[in-house]
Amino acid sequence: MIHDIVVDGFAMDVEVLHCVNIPAAPGSWSSDWDAQGEREIDFRVVSAIEYDDAGGKRVAPDTGQLQAQYAAQIETALWFEIDSRAKRLRCAV
Repeated sequence: MIHDIVVDGFAMDVEVLHCVNIPAAPGSWSSDWDAQGEREIDFRVVSAIEYDDAGGKRVAPDTGQLQAQYAAQIETALWFEIDSRAKRLRCAV
C-alpha cells in the first residue's frame, strides 16, 4: 500500500512492503512479545518532491538517500497514517 506523507518539506510517496501491528495483551504471560505487542514496518520511498518557499517544486533524484536520512521520521508518519486509518474506518461503519 502506498501512503502520501510529508517529512521536512518533502512530499513523499512511500510504499509499505511489510507491516506487523499486533496489539499488546497485558494479561498474557505466555511470552513477552504477547504481553507487550509488536510493531514492525518495512518501507520504500517511491518518489519525493521538494517544495521551496516560493512554491516551486523539485523532484528529488535520490530517494534511497532520503529514506536513509529520514527513516525515523518516515516511520513515525507511517504509523500515524496507519493508526488514523483504522480509527477512520471504525467511525465510518
